[in-house]
Amino acid sequence: MKSPSSISDGRDGFTLIEVLIAVSITVIALTMLYGSFSQVVTAKRRVETDNELIQEANTILLKMRHDLVNAFPRGNINSRISSPTAYPSFRGWLEAENSRIVFTSFAGDPAHHSRQSGQSEISYYLVPLRDGMSALVRKDNYWIGNDETGAVYPLSERVLGFRVNFLTGRPAASDNEQAVWQWDSTAMRGFPQAVQIRIVLSGDGGGEETHSMIVAIPVAD
Repeated sequence: MKSPSSISDGRDGFTLIEVLIAVSITVIALTMLYGSFSQVVTAKRRVETDNELIQEANTILLKMRHDLVNAFPRGNINSRISSPTAYPSFRGWLEAENSRIVFTSFAGDPAHHSRQSGQSEISYYLVPLRDGMSALVRKDNYWIGNDETGAVYPLSERVLGFRVNFLTGRPAASDNEQAVWQWDSTAMRGFPQAVQIRIVLSGDGGGEETHSMIVAIPVAD
């Protein structure tokens, strides 16, 4: 007759060491799986952020391009100024390290003022926010020359830099080719041949995305 101890020794089961080994293997497998999943999620988030920045930059550049290709010298339209010929129709200058550009354009929607031509004064400039970030805003002002009027709305609120330079009509291969940071259509006697736009946006994790475009001004030809 077998003793109770010999009977219990014959039962199937797991020892404590076997259980600990199994738990350890499971933990390692789950850790590796979580690490792989986390990397996939991080990469997906980075790609989505990059695509979002590209779309945001393209939207800004295409909007500016639309306004600039419709730039036209100011006439006596929607104006309270008695001497329209003395008013500069295209101006650009630096404010610290960034640019401000103001010009008259037919890019506005004439439906707002059905009896008018649709010409308005368009402005692009930065408004400082927090943490070194700025908002790039667009101002559309039908009452040309009156700085207190016009509709202002932000195009992006994660802008690190906005620079515009103006290209003259000199040949690109010329040593005298100028790319100036300031422009006044009255002093320069006309519009620039082209405008180069450069925008720096803040990406995920503090990275920077730089986007640029050169826009020819048809009225300068």
